[in-house]
Amino acid sequence: MKILEINKFNYVQGGSDRHFQDLLGLLKSKGNEVAVFSMESPQNEFSPWKKYFVSYVGYGKGDTLWQKTVGVARMFYSFEAKRKIGKLLEDFQPDIVHIHNIYHQISPSILGEIKKRHIPIIMTVHDYKLICPNYLLQCDGGNWEEWGKDRYLNFVRNKCFKNSYLKSFLVMLEFRWHEYQDVYDKNIDGYIVPSQFAKNKLLHAGFAENKINVLPHFAKESGCVEVAKFELPEKYLLYFGWLSREKGVDRLIEMAGDLPGVKLYLAGKMEEDLEKIIEKSDSTNIKHLGFLQASELERYIRNSLFVVSPSRLPETFGLIALEAIKNGKPFIGFDAGAYGEVIRNNEDGYICQTEEEMREKIKQLAADPGLRILFSRNALQRAKEFDKDKYYTKINGIFQQYSKK
Repeated sequence: MKILEINKFNYVQGGSDRHFQDLLGLLKSKGNEVAVFSMESPQNEFSPWKKYFVSYVGYGKGDTLWQKTVGVARMFYSFEAKRKIGKLLEDFQPDIVHIHNIYHQISPSILGEIKKRHIPIIMTVHDYKLICPNYLLQCDGGNWEEWGKDRYLNFVRNKCFKNSYLKSFLVMLEFRWHEYQDVYDKNIDGYIVPSQFAKNKLLHAGFAENKINVLPHFAKESGCVEVAKFELPEKYLLYFGWLSREKGVDRLIEMAGDLPGVKLYLAGKMEEDLEKIIEKSDSTNIKHLGFLQASELERYIRNSLFVVSPSRLPETFGLIALEAIKNGKPFIGFDAGAYGEVIRNNEDGYICQTEEEMREKIKQLAADPGLRILFSRNALQRAKEFDKDKYYTKINGIFQQYSKK
């Protein structure tokens, strides 16, 4: 099958990008012809399709005024993206197009260009951008789904995107513009969501049930076999991902102060506010590893006591939990989002209801090597249920179903 895979980043910046890269490898290994459409970046993985990529835009401190200006315009529409996707479609002639995250850096302006060629479009939903301007469904303790008709005003008033009135206003306008056009749902033939939890959120927002397919992410093969035999030169808990207040990492830092003889390792990019919190805390108990490549991250996971996530966000899946168990490590997290669909409570780790319970479970698991060994063995067994071959069989079935319509 000829498959066009689309994601705004062709390198690993977050969990969705890691899944994208793993999926490219899986599809190719099964004999499919796979093309990629993305955005230019010096961090990109090599791609023979890079001549079709849209030019780089950015919104960070290191980006130029021109890159930011073009980036703001591209949030709404991109003639460049439309032109380049058209050229790629003519040259590659895919049987199906599978999109991941395209907002902001690519924009949904490509969807109409695909649709007019009668090529089916499938979208894997990695977050809540389709139903909430800031991807998260939450803001400053508020719940997007419960704000009602005042949600847009509240979104800007509470600076729900990047803690900025201007940025919140811009993404709110972008969201309203695409909502008004119905640009996603009228062009996308089917959605893949990684959990029943995420499916329920789409249903609550009015998406048609017959267009939603639940397919949990797969665990890329790991070299880990018998975790219990790993020697730990230093005892530490591990959290990896985006290091921010919205992920609850500030609360995790505080919890780690109650664990004498055990450190907290943090892997990932860190927001500035969090750096100040670490400076004020017992920093000798905390180690920031920075952003780690996949192989290096696995090494830290395997040598940890266990993996913990303090996030209370409604995660669509929770790749951090899957990464933990596939490497034979217990996982502790809150009963938030889809973690409970990955982790079996009291078997592979703990799903906690309160912060107090999480503190207790962290202390309990850190102090009991026998329990860690038991949970580790359970975790390895559980990870087999997220087998890549099973995933491929299901996603290939979805692709075949829509390509024949």
